[in-house]
Amino acid sequence: MPTYVFQCPKCKNTATKDSNPSAAGCPGGSHHQWTRLGEIGNTTYICKKCNTKVETKSNPSAAGCPSGGHHQWSKL
Repeated sequence: MPTYVFQCPKCKNTATKDSNPSAAGCPGGSHHQWTRLGEIGNTTYICKKCNTKVETKSNPSAAGCPSGGHHQWSKL
């Protein structure tokens, strides 16, 4: 089963799981709002807007940037 990286735009936290992480206990208030960014891989990407760094198999999802709007990924 593949493992994915998720991010909550409310608190900027990331999590790696094979399914959606728990929504409970978001430090940004109430519940996490996880966005699945992509399947874990060996290519490193960084978002120019929020500085989130992830390692995925392909270009991560642009949805849910904590800095507002969409992520702007750049391959490192």
